[in-house]
Amino acid sequence: MNNPEYEARIEDVKRRAHGRWTEILGCLGVGEQILKKRNLPCPLCGGTDRFQYTDKFGEGNYHCRACGAGGGFKLLQAVTGLDFNTALKEVERVVGASPPAPHVASTEPSAERMKALAKRLWEEAKPVTPGDEVDRYLSGRRLALAHYPKVLRLHPALGYYEKDPTSGKSRKVAEYAAMLACIQGADGHAVTLHRTYLKDGRKANVSDAKKVLSSGINGASVRLFEPEHELAIAEGIETAMAVHLATGKPVWAGLNAGNLEKLWLPDSVQSICIYADNDAHADFDGQVFAFALARRLKKQERQSGPRQVRVLLPKTPGSDWADVWLAKAEHTTQTA
Repeated sequence: MNNPEYEARIEDVKRRAHGRWTEILGCLGVGEQILKKRNLPCPLCGGTDRFQYTDKFGEGNYHCRACGAGGGFKLLQAVTGLDFNTALKEVERVVGASPPAPHVASTEPSAERMKALAKRLWEEAKPVTPGDEVDRYLSGRRLALAHYPKVLRLHPALGYYEKDPTSGKSRKVAEYAAMLACIQGADGHAVTLHRTYLKDGRKANVSDAKKVLSSGINGASVRLFEPEHELAIAEGIETAMAVHLATGKPVWAGLNAGNLEKLWLPDSVQSICIYADNDAHADFDGQVFAFALARRLKKQERQSGPRQVRVLLPKTPGSDWADVWLAKAEHTTQTA
């Protein structure tokens, strides 16, 4: 439905429902046994234990090994039989009407301010060159390149902020060199930046050394190497670079598992390899969202044309392809 007002209403309800989906679903008739986060038959496609409600991202998230991942609205519709518009009205009823916008200064910076900040930081940064802090960091992980992608830059002294637990406001506690990565949307324009704080050729020893500057990347990615007909996909920037070094393929980084399944890809790409993280030691997020992306791409073939889509996993639980590349590089060094 191409109705801006209706779309805005949906986004508003999703925003107010975020983090409350277990309560909402319980209020609207989804059984307690479904919400206990145990393996059960899928409300959509059956089976015996293929479904699990996780609420992993606060969006009423679930995963089914047969029919894939979904969120609170889809689950509510499957259990109750409601159409989407009725489900929307019911969730609105539970979360309450959207309050009028308060006439007070927001503690969060506006989207315009964040775009201006991203532009300023990018202009302050410099292309990565041999011997600089970003090159030292990547070399330490055996990811050095003769020429680095233009979407990566070095910021010489980027402020590191932490939220004050009392006031809730962010305050600068230090400055570090940082690797900046440009995150591009479907139109190719910069959406925001990814920051990796560095010190002495390593990730800085801080609680959150890797941060996206602003939220809402929604399928945007770090396009390290532009594709023609073939493209590799990975989660992290370092993992993506390892895949490129190991295979020579152009590669994009989706930055996190949840964003991976939303990733925008050009229709011109007909061969896609998804290099997933092996999260079998935890919640299987790497596998879940990689296969969700693969499933979506195959379903879109009527628009994009036939595509070859593969998902590749490292053998060891808890590892990614950057770990595989590093182990191989170190073994080569030891046996040389």
